[in-house]
Amino acid sequence: MMVRKNLFGFALLLAAVPMARGQRTLDYDNVVVPQNRIDARDLGYAPIDLIPDGESAITALTIAPNGNLYGATSGKRSHLFVLSPRHGYVQPLGYLPDTLAVTNALVVSGDGSVFIGASPGGHLLKYSPRGEDERPIRVHEPVRVTDLGMPVRGESISALAIDRASHIIYGLTSPNAHLFKYEIQTGKFRDIGVVAARIPPGEKFETQKVFSRMLALDKQTVYVSGEDGFFYRFMNESLGLEKLPVQLPALPGREPWTRADTFSTDSSGLIYGGTSDGYLFRFDPEKMTVSNLGKPLLQYRIAGLAWGPGGKIYGVGGDQDDMARMFSYDPATGAFQILGFVDVNRRPYYTWQAYVIGAMVAGLDGTIYLGESERISKLYLFYPW
Repeated sequence: MMVRKNLFGFALLLAAVPMARGQRTLDYDNVVVPQNRIDARDLGYAPIDLIPDGESAITALTIAPNGNLYGATSGKRSHLFVLSPRHGYVQPLGYLPDTLAVTNALVVSGDGSVFIGASPGGHLLKYSPRGEDERPIRVHEPVRVTDLGMPVRGESISALAIDRASHIIYGLTSPNAHLFKYEIQTGKFRDIGVVAARIPPGEKFETQKVFSRMLALDKQTVYVSGEDGFFYRFMNESLGLEKLPVQLPALPGREPWTRADTFSTDSSGLIYGGTSDGYLFRFDPEKMTVSNLGKPLLQYRIAGLAWGPGGKIYGVGGDQDDMARMFSYDPATGAFQILGFVDVNRRPYYTWQAYVIGAMVAGLDGTIYLGESERISKLYLFYPW
């Protein structure tokens, strides 16, 4: 998260200050996402019923089977919210007890139950939606959740993925990179193994193990990047956790510090991903090959990927020291297109630009949602068509 200047044009300020001082120039529109393809939503009902500053950084997004978008924030407190495409607004559901962060650790089962990986407590929580449309906004009330327990004692949950067909949730813990699974029907956890056993050498402040920030699922197999950028997988109990003979693309010598920040699987089972160095790659689990598709942006880190209509992949990149930019990649042609900064400019009312994006997901109708991850954050809606 980072502190940013709020550029919303309040009515009194607009009345007192010349309009041009609070607005982008026309030239600036050439470097942002086309304005007919993007919109933004407050996290609640302005000006009062909003998820508070310092608690609104969006760090997890997921789509339910009915098309509803669920999101979670990180900060002084972690909040849960929902957006129904039919209504189009963000509804805060309350804060998550004893939780400061939810990082790519939000999934929804086939019956609509929402599972949340809490940090720093490390508990798996379950939220059961009931009558959300009829309930009032809840910002300063706790979400009613069921505590399902702690997968690995002393560890936070840093990522989740769900296999809806087999009713199994897979997860990663932090800081020690345990891969675990949770059987929804039996309520049992199992620690599968560790994907990063050592901390790579570096400066004194580099004290964390390096492993992926997301999980990839395909055909009841879970994939993750671990130590030295190698892929790991878990297929079944008999094989256990396997270290695969393939690595993420990286500059020679940087393998120990390379991780997968995002994954997205296509219908054929190919896994696309983005690395902490900003490379887009394709992993073929059948052939055991990894193809480096290039670096779409100058910045480090690809923070999110999502499939759009027509078979294109849409992504967003940039670390916390940069300004987030969107791009697209067409697997059929191998071509990248730089779409621009993530910015919503509604002259003469307001302008809002995201510097950091913490989560990205595609809705059932093709809308791509991007979660801003800053002190004051909004939800962006990008329309690929």
